[in-house]
Amino acid sequence: MLFVCGVLQTTGCGKSPVEPDPAGLLMTCPDPIAREATMPGGADVHFLSPVPTGGRPPYSVVCTPPSSTVFPRGDSTVTCRATDAAQQQATCTFRVTVRVSQTLSRTKFLAFGDSITAGAISLNPLRMLTGPDTYPFKLEQLLRERYSSQSFVVTNSGFGGEDTLEGAERLPTVLRGTTPEVLLLLEGINHVNELTVDRQADALQEMIDEAQDRNVEAILATVMPVTPAFSQYRSTTLQKIRDLNERIFQLAARNRLGRVVDLFALFQSNLNLIGRDGIHPTAEGQTRIAEAFRDEIVRRYESRATMTSRLSNRANDAR
Repeated sequence: MLFVCGVLQTTGCGKSPVEPDPAGLLMTCPDPIAREATMPGGADVHFLSPVPTGGRPPYSVVCTPPSSTVFPRGDSTVTCRATDAAQQQATCTFRVTVRVSQTLSRTKFLAFGDSITAGAISLNPLRMLTGPDTYPFKLEQLLRERYSSQSFVVTNSGFGGEDTLEGAERLPTVLRGTTPEVLLLLEGINHVNELTVDRQADALQEMIDEAQDRNVEAILATVMPVTPAFSQYRSTTLQKIRDLNERIFQLAARNRLGRVVDLFALFQSNLNLIGRDGIHPTAEGQTRIAEAFRDEIVRRYESRATMTSRLSNRANDAR
């Protein structure tokens, strides 16, 4: 017998009928995720939260760490927990791997030289490129773009008007102040008509010795050509430059420094990279210098690693 509320009843007065117990709450996480590092701290990894099944909706899903977190290099575990309206819970985990496929074994460079390194495009009147247009700055950006998981420093230590003898005197102080791993040496055009090749070579050797005494590796570059627009241009100037460059190649071989960055050949093949004053590179020329040094740095110091087999094994284990 069933009466209205307040008389006789077999169900709760004023309450909704009790729903049956829900089915068990289930949740499956995504497969392992692998990403390349995009910054020194790792990679910003995005993923979709897993979707629960069963149980009683609505669901609340929380993953730790959450999507869009910067995951460090290596392996991390993400744990996702779902809770339904009946307070049932289900959890699952998956792995996020941030890999670094290529790195450089050297990250701190010193670009040492004269006004070409400093960024001059004209001496009379003096006109300088802004910092971002100089080859040391461009080189640093090129390295950061290629090796986004690492931090780089390329110090611009160009000093206008300096010849190799003066550079040999200045370099020890600069090395002490910057403590680089690699010296990028581009010097020799100033007073090229007056200084003998022997004196220039001796000064360059002194700079090489100074770097090696401090465990700093050196990358030498040849002196670029000049055009007749150069105020000090003579009929013998280009031959003097060629003779000096030949000694630079000999210095690199004798000191076992590896390849020389041959800027003379690069600019001789395209004299439009030299500005109106006949000696200083254009902004595009500065870019080409940066690219030439970048290519040699990559050739010497790049190392590669692969995690393909490890990731395949983890994917199989997850299944």
